[in-house]
Amino acid sequence: MRARRHTESVFASFRSAPWGRFARDIGLVTLTFVVGYLVSSYWITPGSLVADDHAIPRALDLSIADAKAAVAGAGFRSRIEGERPNPSVPRGAIVWQDPPPGTVVPPNAVVQLVSSAGPAPITVPDVIGFALATAEKVIEAAGTRVGRVDTVHGGGSEAGIVIATRPAPGNGRPKGAPVDLVVSGPAGAAR
Repeated sequence: MRARRHTESVFASFRSAPWGRFARDIGLVTLTFVVGYLVSSYWITPGSLVADDHAIPRALDLSIADAKAAVAGAGFRSRIEGERPNPSVPRGAIVWQDPPPGTVVPPNAVVQLVSSAGPAPITVPDVIGFALATAEKVIEAAGTRVGRVDTVHGGGSEAGIVIATRPAPGNGRPKGAPVDLVVSGPAGAAR
């Protein structure tokens, strides 16, 4: 019984002392601030305290199947939006995604993926009317190479002039693919 009275007297003296009232008031102000902050945070941005949103995974440079699996594993849906030529990413790998990696969005959002179509084809340059040596340099500078060179009778035109290309100028060829030339010259001559 004596210990109880002693404890009650300690708390009674704590409440009545000026420093005890100050500590109590500081505690109440702090509690009011914390409760007010939490209520206003929830009111301004509901769900910011306990959000289900998470970041989009990086699907770039992955194969289509791996990218779809990564996106689905993170709780999102994927949609393939076609292909784009890319000189450095192999055909079938992802070269673009929207939203970008790391963007925080709600679950089950759609992530658009674009795969690589490989390097863009090289356009066959128009070298008709060029001398053979000049035409060879232009074709190699364009990223293709000279294939067969056929010589046909030019019908009065100067010998050694390109009169046609196979494929025709403006067509696309893979990088390093051959372009055949038809050159004017004496009948029956071939290189």
